[in-house]
Amino acid sequence: MNRTDDISNLFNRFGASADSYLEFDSHFDYKEKPLALVPTTPASVVIEAPEAAAEVVEAAPVERAIPVEAELPPVKIPQVAAPLRHLLAEVALARQAEAQARNEEALRQVLPHGRPSKTKAHVIALISGKGGVGKSTLASALATLLRVEHGQTLAIDLDPQNALQHHLGAEPDVAGMANASLQGENWNSLLLAGPAGSLLLPYGAVTEDERRTLERYLENDRFWLARQLENMALGENDVVILDTPPGRTAYLDQALMVADQVLVVVTADAACFLTLDPMQRLLDERKARGQAPQCNYVINQFDGSRAFCRDMQEVLKRRLGSDLLGAVALDHSIGEALAYGQNPLLEPGFSPACRDMRVLSDTLKAQLKSMDIAESYAS
Repeated sequence: MNRTDDISNLFNRFGASADSYLEFDSHFDYKEKPLALVPTTPASVVIEAPEAAAEVVEAAPVERAIPVEAELPPVKIPQVAAPLRHLLAEVALARQAEAQARNEEALRQVLPHGRPSKTKAHVIALISGKGGVGKSTLASALATLLRVEHGQTLAIDLDPQNALQHHLGAEPDVAGMANASLQGENWNSLLLAGPAGSLLLPYGAVTEDERRTLERYLENDRFWLARQLENMALGENDVVILDTPPGRTAYLDQALMVADQVLVVVTADAACFLTLDPMQRLLDERKARGQAPQCNYVINQFDGSRAFCRDMQEVLKRRLGSDLLGAVALDHSIGEALAYGQNPLLEPGFSPACRDMRVLSDTLKAQLKSMDIAESYAS
């Protein structure tokens, strides 16, 4: 069977005729036409009417497949508006920055130079290594009880908690020394009447930014408090009670700079015992600079019904020796009196704590008199 018969049988099988079969020569020299690049249209190209065939007159065309990026039309990106809350936040931040800059500029303008003269008044600073020891309660008690003949007692709150005003029965949220210091005002115009003829200068209500600004000022001028007391023109029979925040702060450094006496308030527990060494190191630093005030300790909120408290009292006695002036008993009536806006030292009857506070006041007064005698001999 030859090749022709095979093809004929194949066509017959599918119902077709082999008469129309033509066989081509398998040798074919195929040449692939090279891909022609599309020329770009230069500036000299003339384009005929759209309906006519375009005749292109090329002036040294540059062949490239796509136009360059520089020839694309500019794309306009729509501006997205910031949310309103972001705009308001920007305005608030700008306002805060402006207020802070204004406060700092005012402080720079009033920042003096040189050490002022020491106030003639006796200054007693109440300090503590930790909070919760009843320091403000004792400060208010001394402001009520401690008074030198022909003089006046002034309590100044250097604690941003601003609690002393409540112990002394002053109206809350009154202007205080913090705002007056920022405004450059004299403290005498802000004194409030306290119990038993005493006077009170509260810390006052300020914003957080104002508090930080004031504390930066205190850190830059170590004679800030000394200068404020000098401007008040206090007399030699006046007594100043300083209530300070717990721990090492700029207020504590200022108080130690002006204090004649320091009263460290502790409680009969392990936490306060651990603060004794850091407090002693701080006082030793002052002594090395020749700025060491007379320092004493008092145990406050002493619960004599507990054996542990009695043991801690004995430990503190052995540790502090004659520097320990005594103890003030734990008395819940003190806290109750504060709740009702009363001063327990002015009420009839004597609670154990009130009795101890009176003893403490008499001891401090005796020390003031002995200091006066020593100064008179020295002069």
